[in-house]
Parts: sequence; structure tokens; C-alpha cells
Amino acid sequence: MREITLKEFLNEYGDLLKEKVVKSLQPLYHPQHHGKWEAEQEERLKQLKRQPFPAQKDAILALARGLYVENRNGLIVVGEMGVGKTFIAIATSYLMPRNSYRVIVMCPPHLVQKWIREIKETIPNAKIINLNGNGLKELFELRKAGKPQHREYYVVGRERAKLHYSVEKAAWKQKHLKRVICPHCGNDVKEVLEKRKRPLCPNCNEPLYQAEQKIRRFAKAEYIKKYLKGKFDLFIADEVHELKGGTTAQGQALACIARAAKKTIALTGTLMGGYSTNLFYILWRLMPQRMVEKELIFKAPKNFAERYGVLEEIRVEKISDEYCDASIGRSRGTRVTVREKPGVSPLILTDFLLESCVFLRLSDISDALPPYDEEVIAINMLPEQEAAYKQLEEDLYREVRQALANGDHSLLGALINSLLAYPDGARRGEIVVHPHNPDQIIASAPPVDAELLPKEEKLLEILRKEVSEGRRCLVYVEHTGTRDLTPELKERCDREGLRTIVLKSTVPPEKREEWVKNHLTMCDVMITNPRLVGTGLDLVEFPTVVFFQTGYSIFTLRQASRRSWRIGQKKPVRVFYLCYSGTMQEQALSLIAEKLETSLAVEGDLSDRGLVAISESSNSMLYELARTLLGEKEVKNLSESWKDYRKKELQVDSLLGVEEAETETTTITRGTRTATVKYTKIVRGKIYPYQGYAVGITTKGKKLIFRKGLIYYNGRICGRYDKKGRGEIMGRKIAIVKHKSAPYYLLLELQPQQ
Repeated sequence: MREITLKEFLNEYGDLLKEKVVKSLQPLYHPQHHGKWEAEQEERLKQLKRQPFPAQKDAILALARGLYVENRNGLIVVGEMGVGKTFIAIATSYLMPRNSYRVIVMCPPHLVQKWIREIKETIPNAKIINLNGNGLKELFELRKAGKPQHREYYVVGRERAKLHYSVEKAAWKQKHLKRVICPHCGNDVKEVLEKRKRPLCPNCNEPLYQAEQKIRRFAKAEYIKKYLKGKFDLFIADEVHELKGGTTAQGQALACIARAAKKTIALTGTLMGGYSTNLFYILWRLMPQRMVEKELIFKAPKNFAERYGVLEEIRVEKISDEYCDASIGRSRGTRVTVREKPGVSPLILTDFLLESCVFLRLSDISDALPPYDEEVIAINMLPEQEAAYKQLEEDLYREVRQALANGDHSLLGALINSLLAYPDGARRGEIVVHPHNPDQIIASAPPVDAELLPKEEKLLEILRKEVSEGRRCLVYVEHTGTRDLTPELKERCDREGLRTIVLKSTVPPEKREEWVKNHLTMCDVMITNPRLVGTGLDLVEFPTVVFFQTGYSIFTLRQASRRSWRIGQKKPVRVFYLCYSGTMQEQALSLIAEKLETSLAVEGDLSDRGLVAISESSNSMLYELARTLLGEKEVKNLSESWKDYRKKELQVDSLLGVEEAETETTTITRGTRTATVKYTKIVRGKIYPYQGYAVGITTKGKKLIFRKGLIYYNGRICGRYDKKGRGEIMGRKIAIVKHKSAPYYLLLELQPQQ
């Protein structure tokens, strides 16, 4: 039996599978099957202050139908960064059957003002209450209020929502008798107080603790659950993937408000981190009835992982050999360790996600976005810099090998972090100490006397070119703490005449967006840590993004790289990744490219190796980088890894399709030459002209943008065409021909005859 890849299987049986799915699953909303209800809601959407794009409108109508017609309690919007999830949720709330309602929004603290602004810009005559201040005054007033008289929106940051009072132990002390007694029954409770955090009197069951008196506060989410149940018609939970913890305060805040509100919409750009249990507590809080139906237990996430994830069981057998005889007197002990690995079962889609999620990608609205391009630049080090790096690598390699032989894994982190950091901070040198013994020096590297390091020189070259074209630049730096590089980079940019600002963590999260807006007039370049702007912020004023350092967090990199490529961006977005050749930085970028391809598989874009890569990947990028250095893992070279990732993003094989259609043969004469070339013309799609560009829909349903001689798919260049309509898409020759009677053009593939 021949073994086939997942892609080959889908190509061969995809249409049959699609037919089966369509027959067995009836969607609540279909974009091409509109009835009276859909027509009415479309008319209501026209009353908004700003109008949705077609793909956004489909998502809004799907959510509204699920919540208000089918009476679903909790739905999830899984939208790629930049698709407008905030606007989609706000517009969905507007389609509530009543014109007077209450909506509560819980979001990251730095997005509170953004939510308030977007509500004002979208909903006519909206009443907006900011709950992110101190105290419970607004909630006290709401407790006394009756039915809503307006469209009311309450916005709270999740930090304010979760913060509750601390608990301190409380009992009466009889100093003269050296006793601690219960204030209710007088029983001696000294022993109980010492053993328990929240003790109870063993005699009368009286609580022996109280709210701490130093900080007087009450969690707003807890207050809403206790006293405002049913007051909110809709709860919108933003960036819900960050609330996946089981017993975390933020996770409990999500549960409290979801329980109090009648309906819930959860928003996320990354539904999963690769593990099935990332979804466990989110599903419990959004659809508890469904979890009960599946006989799952709230305190048993491992049972969920057994059914919907991947578990690894490790058995270690220890043999104690006290006697010489090989069979008598030998005792055996087995230790079993079970841990979860990345990977999910398709059952999680059919049991939970398909009926509860609206998926939206940037490619669905890419005709509203400018081109997006990425470039990875590997830079050679200075000779003395390279020599010092190689010596540091050799010394660390020897020490780590020796530590691993003794069962000590504590040096792996120091190994990776030092090798990632030294090339960029070579002027300072590097001293690596043992993590458990600060007095023990493991390895060191000398300072390099250089006014300008090669990567800094390349950074300035990029910045000069981009700023000269009228493009502001955003520079990401990972080392902004103990190895802070921002002062040196700012000083070198200033010397080049580039007006440079630095966004630090000292700017409170809720004020970062305003801070950036206030500094734009004096800024050509902004330097910051990607984690400070990783979620929610729109930085369309910076069409050029340079990763001076990338770190090894896939989630942070994906979020940060899309801060500029969002709705409202008018200029082409360029993203540069810088690294030093032959270093751990290059290996990290190569691994990131592989993980990026894997993360696409988690979100539904299957590749030949996507799901396999998930199930085989290690739990930590740090660990995998260490394995590459120790020779335990082979990593493809940087250009090959990023080429594979870009190819995955473009989905080249499915753009034009591979199925045969009606063909005709033509003879083409080139100039005055007598030779002719014969092509077979195959219809591959239709092209509809718009103002300044055209949109092509292939026979496989892929959307292409034709603009100024270039062809884009998902924001990336995938082909070219000339004024005569001849060109190519990923090496396959095409022709653009006007239809004889219809108001569109035909996209033809030209296959040379042998």
C-alpha cells in the first residue's frame, strides 16, 4: 500500500469530503443564501457610523444569527491580527433585537481607550461608561437601575476586573494566657491558624479570616457575578486566549462576568497555543453545558487531553542490584510520568469549535489591505567579534556537555541566552555565571572595540532609506532590561539625524496608545520591546518594521509583526528580520520559520508536515535551540526555512488549481520571427475590475489582487503581468483576457504544448 501525504489525500478526496461535510453539517448562516432576516439586518447595519467590509459583514451576520435567532449563549471569533475583531463585536451588539441594551467589555488594560473610541466611532447615540477607574461607584448605581434606556456600553480592563481583596487571619489573642481563641465560641484555635491559609474553627465552623484592612477593594467581576446577574445583555471578552488559566484571577474574572451576562462573544487572534488544554477552561466558561454533556470534569484537564489532545507516557524502571545473582534479590521500581504534548484531535472541531466559532483571516479582506513583504537579512560579524563568539560558544558547549552528563540541565538557559545576546552587546563583553552559584563563572567573552557593529550599520542603512521615502520605522529590541540596548541604538540613530523615540515599560499599558499618538510629530523611528505592543495596538503610522532582535516567542513575533498591516494602512508594509550569520540568532530564526508554518496548521492551514510538526515538536523553543547546538537536532539553513514558510503562506499549489478544463490551442508569433509557440489555454478564474485595481477569484476560490503590474495573494507578491495582460503566477504563465459579453476578465493559464 502506497503511503500518501495529507496534501495528496486532500487533493484526491477533498471534493468528496467537502460534499459529505456539507450534507452532514448545516451552517446557521450562508453568505449566498440570504432570506428576510438577513435583508433586515443588512439594512440595520447601514445605520452604523462606519460600514463593514463584505467579509466582516458575513462574520457579523453569522454571530448575530447564532446569538439572537438560534439562542446560543457563547460564540468565539477567531480572527487573524488586523481583521477588525473589535468592530465585528461592536457591530454584532448593535443587531440585538432591542434598541436599548447593556454590553460589558473586558479587555487588556492598554486597550480600554481604544474600545471606547471604536464604540464612539461605530454606534450612533451610544452611552459609554469607563469602569476602569478605582471604586465601585458605577456598579452601585447600576445595581439600583432598572431596564436600560439607551445603548449602554461598559468597558473594564481585566486587571481592574480581577483585583480582589487579600485575606488575613483573624482571631482574638489572650496575651496574658498566651492563647488564640475563636471570637464566636472561645475555642483555642492557635494550632488551626498555623496550619491553614483560610482556617475554620473546628468547634463552631466560624471563619477565622477576614479581608485585609490595608488595601480596601472588591473585584468588579466578583461584584457583577453576585449583584448584577442579568443586568448585561452581552459580554464581549477580548484577547480571550490570555485567560486560559484554570485558577488564575483573570480566568476567574472571565467566568464571573460570563455567568452574569445573558450572552458572550469571545475574541482571539490565536485560539490555541498548540495544546488541547489551552481550550479546556475557556470552553468551560463559555459553554459549560456542552462540557457537561461530554461528561468532562472541571478539575480534570488531563481527561480532556486524553480525548482531544496528545499525551506522552514515560516509564522509567529502576533496578536495585544488591546481590550478585541475576534473578534473586533484585528489586524493580517503575516511575510513570504522563505529560501533554502539542497536538489536537480533529474531534475538538466537531464537538466544540465548528458550531461555536467564526473564523476570519486577513486574506478574506486582503483587497482592503496594501501589500505585505518580509525579508530576512543575515549579516557577517567583524573578525574579532566572530572569534570571540566562537570561543564563547566552544567554552559553553564544553561546560554544558559536562553538566548534562551529570544530569544537570540548569545551564541550557544560560547557554542560549548568552549566545543570542553577545553578538548584539559585544562592546560590553559577556560573563556567564552558574544559575545556582553566582560566584562560579562558566565562560566569558571579551568586549569588542567597535564604534559601529555590522548589524547596527545595516539597521541604520535600512532606516535611512525608509525614512527618506517618507516612511516611519518601528524597531523591535528584545533586550530592554538588564542588557538594555535601546540607549545605544537611540544615540546612533540620533547621530544620523533620525528623530528617535523609545517606548518603555514605564508607560502604563492603558496610556501607550495615547503616548504614541502624542509623540508622532517628533518621530521618524520608534524603538520598543515587541511585548509592549503585542496585542491590540494599531501602529499603521509605522509601515516599516525592523526586528533588530527576534527572541524565540512565536506568539509575540506574529502579533508584533502585524501591528502595521491592519485595516486603515495605506502604504505597503515591509518587515525586516536581522540576525548574525553562523550564530544562535540565525538558528533561532530558522526554527521560528518552522514554528510559524506549524502555527498556521493549528489555525487550520494544513501543510504536508504541519500536524506532524506539532506532535513532534518540543515544549520549549529554548530547549530546541540547545538541542541544535549540541547536535541533537538538525535545523535547515535560514533561507530554506523562510522560503518554505513563505511558500506555505502563499499556498501556491492551490492558487490556480490543478484540475483540467476546456482547452483550446493558439499559435503565437513573436515579432518578425517565423517560429511559433503553441499554448493550451485553461480557464482558471475571473477578474473583476475596481477603482485602481482588480480582484480575481480562482476556480479554487482563492482571492488575488491585481494592482500596477503586480499580483498579490494574502498581501504578498505571487506574480506579475504586463500591459498586454501576459504574465506569470509563481512560474506558471498566465493571460488576462476580456470576456466577450460579461463585465469581467478571464484568468487563463498558458501551458506550452510539448
